[in-house]
Amino acid sequence: MCYLPACQPHLVALLRKSFASPRGAADVWVDMAAVNDKIQDWTSDRFDVDSTAADALLARKWRLPQRGPRCEPAAAGDAVAHGEEGAGAPTSRGKTMAYKYLHRAVSHFYQGLGNKAVAAFSTYVNNEEDIGSLRRVRGTRTKLEVVFSPGEAAAMLADDSFITEFAYRGGITRALEVVFSVLGVLDRYTEAGTVPGGQPGICCLMAHVAFVTMKIRAQLTKQAATASDSDDADAATPVLNGGHRAEWVQELVIIQQALAAQGGRPSNGLRITDCGNARCTDPSHRSPPTPTPAATINPPVAGVPLAEGAGAEATVAGASGSTPGNFDAEEPSDDEAGGPLERAAVAAAHAAVAHAMDGVYEELD
Repeated sequence: MCYLPACQPHLVALLRKSFASPRGAADVWVDMAAVNDKIQDWTSDRFDVDSTAADALLARKWRLPQRGPRCEPAAAGDAVAHGEEGAGAPTSRGKTMAYKYLHRAVSHFYQGLGNKAVAAFSTYVNNEEDIGSLRRVRGTRTKLEVVFSPGEAAAMLADDSFITEFAYRGGITRALEVVFSVLGVLDRYTEAGTVPGGQPGICCLMAHVAFVTMKIRAQLTKQAATASDSDDADAATPVLNGGHRAEWVQELVIIQQALAAQGGRPSNGLRITDCGNARCTDPSHRSPPTPTPAATINPPVAGVPLAEGAGAEATVAGASGSTPGNFDAEEPSDDEAGGPLERAAVAAAHAAVAHAMDGVYEELD
């Protein structure tokens, strides 16, 4: 089952594309059931088997690659390079279900985006409001992170102040900028400022905002629950977990209520593009893809399927100007074509050709 590490990049690419170009909230955070369907399709194509056989393969336990031990910071020069999981890694002594192995890639994807969002928010608040303190990141010697005291974190959580208050709204916008920048689609979600010469703003789905605020809320909740605010460098903040989709579903409703007064207008550098959609908080909503414009020649009647080969005939007919199913019919002669004006034009053309031919024969004689 060594193909599983090769499946992970395809799965991550799917998640990136869904988050960057969503057709609804369901694409911003893909449900595991939809992930399993995609994994089964990929396995079916890889082994040329049906979905039942693919599901059986993925449900089995296999000896799969695992990550090697982490390098010491001193030896690594404080630069941690994360390669593809499974690439050149030793094989695990135990066995892991294939589904579970691939689900890790999903958790790591959303965890990575969430960590970026939290770091951007914390850094912004620290710089602009002078809240929080710098602390060395666990496992490194030079990297620093902003950590809020339990009192500071609790104050931002009270009445969702970190979402509604102007002092923190810029941090939310900054976190969204970083997330879209990581995915390489920042220009797609950036619009001109509301005033000439003003800072550009962010326009995105409510589900995008809920993803960022949920990750920030999870980190603030952990820091608010910390018993002490020790400056010990080894006591780092807890690392964000993956698998927060249930909290994100709850956050959708919280964001809708918190930003209800804003509506679809830009406010503090943020505009929600789907606030008028009744299903913007539905985590299962995914609008159907835009249909490809169909050929306008002989459109099919609703409810009547096209006969086999009809599409090809329509294409040929459009290119040649002939009628489908009448390829052997004799074309009308010049004298039979068109009305009086067309026949007069044909006669004039014949006369001109005859005159030209007479001149040629005279020169030859």
